[in-house]
Amino acid sequence: MRIWDRLQAWVSRADQRCYYWILTLALLLPNVVLSVVMQQPAVGRVLNILLMLPVYMLLLLSAKRPGRVYWGLFVLVLLHAFQLVLLTIFSGSVVAVDMLLNIFTSEPDEAGELLSNILWPILASGGFYALTFVVAVVATLSARSRESLSPRFRRRMALVSALILLVALPIYIGAKKRFPYVHLRAEVYPMSVFYNMYLATTKLYEVLHYDRTSQDFCYKATSERAKDEREIYVLILGETSRAHSWSLYGYPRETTPHIDSLHRDGGLIAFADVLTQSNTTYKSIPIILSPADASSAENLPHVQGILSAFREAGFYTAFISNQPGNHSYVDFFAMQGDEHHPIRKELRREKRRLYDSDMIPYLQRLMASEHPKLFVVLHTYGSHFSYRDRYPKEDTFFPVKGHYSGSEADSLVLRNAYDNAVRQTDKFVDSVIRVLEGGDRAASMVYISDHGEDVYDDERERFLHSSPDVSYYQLHVPLLIWGDKRWRDAHPQLFAQGRSNSREAVSSNSVFHTLLELAGIRTRYRRDDLSVVSSRFKGGVRFYLNDRYECVPIEALELPEEDIRLFREKGLHLGPLPNE
Repeated sequence: MRIWDRLQAWVSRADQRCYYWILTLALLLPNVVLSVVMQQPAVGRVLNILLMLPVYMLLLLSAKRPGRVYWGLFVLVLLHAFQLVLLTIFSGSVVAVDMLLNIFTSEPDEAGELLSNILWPILASGGFYALTFVVAVVATLSARSRESLSPRFRRRMALVSALILLVALPIYIGAKKRFPYVHLRAEVYPMSVFYNMYLATTKLYEVLHYDRTSQDFCYKATSERAKDEREIYVLILGETSRAHSWSLYGYPRETTPHIDSLHRDGGLIAFADVLTQSNTTYKSIPIILSPADASSAENLPHVQGILSAFREAGFYTAFISNQPGNHSYVDFFAMQGDEHHPIRKELRREKRRLYDSDMIPYLQRLMASEHPKLFVVLHTYGSHFSYRDRYPKEDTFFPVKGHYSGSEADSLVLRNAYDNAVRQTDKFVDSVIRVLEGGDRAASMVYISDHGEDVYDDERERFLHSSPDVSYYQLHVPLLIWGDKRWRDAHPQLFAQGRSNSREAVSSNSVFHTLLELAGIRTRYRRDDLSVVSSRFKGGVRFYLNDRYECVPIEALELPEEDIRLFREKGLHLGPLPNE
């Protein structure tokens, strides 16, 4: 109790002016930190402080005892605490639209994996703001026998606040004329977060009404091939697997030995220059599974997924997932197949950790069925954090200690665990191919990861994905096409054209159109200029759907020099750069 007694004694000796400044600085703290670490123009850093400091000052002046006002700002203070915790995961990022959507769409076990690794930042930020509420309580109660903020002090601080606003106003007007894209809702915290909350609410509303807005959609899809032709097409949706960590793409560690061998043997095409159109599963998977992409994301509430197209064309379809449900378009698209198997629900009674390999028996059963035409989607958990939970302990290849946190201090262990997860994906892809080779059908498989991941790769100390400011590590993803001998012999021109396009600049939205052409499905929504197995494929300008659902050309993302260097080093097409 000695520390508590000292704190109470210090607070009781302070006057209301002292409380006022303590609480003002507590409210301003996230703005100060963001102004230092956030990737934004210098004018944004200045406005982040010059606009919000006088606002907080005036708010606390609205009562003679600022502690009362501070308690009235309880929700805002909670947001401040959350923002500071977030900065330990995504340095320089405000609470973004995708992060808010994840709060409502993530399953408890998925959220728990992350929260358990950021316990100390949560305790530190929560503890700091808990102390400020203690100060506010003590200040309010002790003020009964003391003077409140004097009228003179309140007038002076109001005048100072007004002067600061008068300085900030011409700075904003000048910046707006020079940089029209500068908006207070984007540059100044917490206005930016409140705007993000509005956007997240509108997106949730669209998802909640998806059944109604998409009910009349129809692909009018038909098959170009014989109805009794026995064939199967498998789409493997990777999770958080970046091309940078695949030995197939030049990574020095042996992380994809099975896929490397398949590639050398000539039965597998690896596309070298593929970028995702979103760094979050919530958006990237719907783009892969539908004709709505970054340039037409507003169509997502009105279209159905690729399983509907295959069903219309006479295929028996199944969606098998090792992912927790996320109450998004992904779940809706999954339920549009003939079968939907969320194995985390179906196998939960086994009370053990589930791995992607647990989907293999479902595929084997479908292969043995009497349905002549099959289309199967396997949604993996891939390399999603926590990485060591994605593979059995006996499959550990790179050493991982018993316990690690999500901090930079454990960066080497995190990368080892991540690379082990990549090896597990390699093993899973090989297992799927073995099942397909052992059947009596012509078989083709496509693999693509939804997005990549930051794993403390450089001095920026970035970690995870879904951050508003994307990086090379989150953008560059693997894309594979495999066909067994029966399928390659039946469709040699498709496989040859895919190999010819393997060095072209590709985006993740090409997968939808590629699968339709691989399977010989005709629909007005199929675009051969986006199919990587078409002679009409055009690389062209690539786009990215940012956190606020704005379609941005890749070259306009204003990537840091480190990311641009990696693009050039990997031979990736970035588009015209400044001064080039």
